[in-house]
Amino acid sequence: MQEILESDLIARSKEGDEHAITELFRRHYAASLRIAFGILRNPEDAQDAVQSGYLLAYRNLAGFRGEGGFKTWITRIIMNSCFLQLREARRRVNWVGIESRNGMGLGDVLPSRAPTPEKSAWCRELSSAFSNAVARLPKHLREPYTLFAISGMPLREVATVLGLTPSATKTRLFRARAGIRISLRPVWIPKRAHRAHV
Repeated sequence: MQEILESDLIARSKEGDEHAITELFRRHYAASLRIAFGILRNPEDAQDAVQSGYLLAYRNLAGFRGEGGFKTWITRIIMNSCFLQLREARRRVNWVGIESRNGMGLGDVLPSRAPTPEKSAWCRELSSAFSNAVARLPKHLREPYTLFAISGMPLREVATVLGLTPSATKTRLFRARAGIRISLRPVWIPKRAHRAHV
């Protein structure tokens, strides 16, 4: 089915042609997975997000109007699926007791290169604040920032996917970064000031 035009695949998919739907999604699967991995940084989470996104796209295929192109439509669905997954995720810290392992007692101390509990907490706080800052951006700023800065997509490709000019994309990236800096200021500045006095 490789020779079939995407527009024909979309038309057949809307009519319920399962082979056309499979081929349509197959053509975009690798790119969708790259975007999801760029946001979530975990292969299993990325696959889950893509599967959830494709299921949603399948259910709403009849409503696809083709205005911005299928690639743009499916990319936005995948991004929203990733953001939803990030909001629902709960980070867990696992502590391992070593007091009785290999005959060692509580008095024995093992050297560790792991960050201190304070630094770990700070990193989690900053990571959470960053995720929230990106999620709070208006959609027209969040989408290009996520594709460019988080997924690593080249600027021209971001512009193409979102139907923007490269200069408009640069402007939105600049505004997105400014918005994120403002959102992070309450978290970042007090910590820096605290460390300067320690």
